[in-house]
Amino acid sequence: SRFGDGKLEHVFETTTAGIVIQSPQLDINTVAAGGSSRLFWENGLFRVGPESATAEPGPAAYRKGGPLTITDANLFLGRLVPEFFPKIFGPNEDESLDLEVTTKKFMELTKVINKDLGTDMSPDEVAYGFVKVANEAMARPIRTLTEAKGHIISQHRLVTFGGAGGQHAVAVAESLGIDTVLVHRYSAILSAYGMFLAN
Repeated sequence: SRFGDGKLEHVFETTTAGIVIQSPQLDINTVAAGGSSRLFWENGLFRVGPESATAEPGPAAYRKGGPLTITDANLFLGRLVPEFFPKIFGPNEDESLDLEVTTKKFMELTKVINKDLGTDMSPDEVAYGFVKVANEAMARPIRTLTEAKGHIISQHRLVTFGGAGGQHAVAVAESLGIDTVLVHRYSAILSAYGMFLAN
């Protein structure tokens, strides 16, 4: 969403996930690249989301048999540190994030991609490729909300929210030409908090 000129922009009809909603609401474009967005290799291209692994089973690293997701890519690249996470994963919800299964799945996917393309990419390059695709998927709706409506995107600050927001905010801002990123101390729960405060 965009906030500027001291006012919140409203729309009266939106289409979300193919469903048309006719009701006054804030002008929000959905960014389909959260931490649980699934990673796909199809037709020679990296694809991220919009399908989600949701909270159940969640990303592969959650130890519940889930698919590879952006969370897994960030974990594999060392951008998530398992020791800093609570031990709430696995069938009994008492284990830490599983780097082993994530690594195994990225190794398998890398073999498939290299075979299809005849290349010699490393699993790190594959994981980072998915992260770059996710960043672009997040930048696109931000452009729609600003440049497409005549606003100068570089004059904005990027405010991040959501659990995976902090891992991507700087790269997204850089791609958009934004030089300031604001990460609120409660940014990981702002969506939930906003829902709680809404009428």
